[in-house]
This record gives sequence, C-alpha cells and structure tokens, in this order.
Amino acid sequence: MADAARHSHVADVSRLLMQLSWVAQKQVAFSVAQHELTVPQFLTLTILIRARGDCPMNQLAEATHQDAATMTGIIDRLERLGLVERRRSHEDRRVVLVAPTAQGEQTITLVKQARDQMMMRLFSPLDDEALAQLNQRLEQLWQLLEAHARQGYDCATD
Repeated sequence: MADAARHSHVADVSRLLMQLSWVAQKQVAFSVAQHELTVPQFLTLTILIRARGDCPMNQLAEATHQDAATMTGIIDRLERLGLVERRRSHEDRRVVLVAPTAQGEQTITLVKQARDQMMMRLFSPLDDEALAQLNQRLEQLWQLLEAHARQGYDCATD
C-alpha cells in the first residue's frame, strides 16, 4: 500500500510541476511582452548583461541554445530596438561581438522590477515561516532536478 501511495504522490508532484512550468512560461512571456520583447530576446539580453562586456555571436547562440541564423534575427531586432550594439572584433574581423546598451540594461532592470513586485503580491498571503519552508522545499527539488540532469537522461532506464 505504501508503494501505491508514494506513486500517487509522485504523480501529483509531477502534474503540479508541469502546471507550474506552463504558468511560469506564460507569465514570463507576458511580462517581457510588456517591454516589447520576446522570451528569447529577454534571455539573450540577460545573458549579454551577465557577460559584462562584448560577447561573440557564436558563444551567445550556444548559451541561448539557438542556431546562428536564429541568433542573428534576435540580435537584429534587439539592435533595432536600441537594446544592443554589434561590432566586429579588432583581432578577427570575422567575429561579430554584441554588447547591451544602457537602454538594454535599463529594460532588463524594469522587467525584473515588475517581476519582483508581482512575486511579492503572489506570496503576500504566506507568512515568513511558510515562505521559508516553501523556499527550502523548492531548493531541495532544484537540487534533485540538477543532479538528475547531470546524470543525463537515459530512455532505456526511465
């Protein structure tokens, strides 16, 4: 009986994770759209800001899991919006470097501030203890998922 109950709990957690993932994806898409960005553009701009300097297009494509042509389109739109600048490398003219502009950095700051405010409203019904417990459980889940991802996914055993 314990196995059946455990299986039921695991199925419930799996279902909730899928639902949370779907809602989170929709929320991110909505929040970045308020700043005329798509999710891939937001992620690209965020990675550029974290890089703290020029980033070669090929590394940017790899970091965002995009192919070169898709990354070119993303950067074209971000450049038209005034959020990034593109230039050639002085060492190798074949290499295209991309960096965020001040406007790009400000846009990401605004998106993150809006998200922080939304999260504060979302969790306002929870007291500090409940929020700390939730954080602890989510951290445990994150560690489990990361450990599983590092092991790789083998269809033959799962």
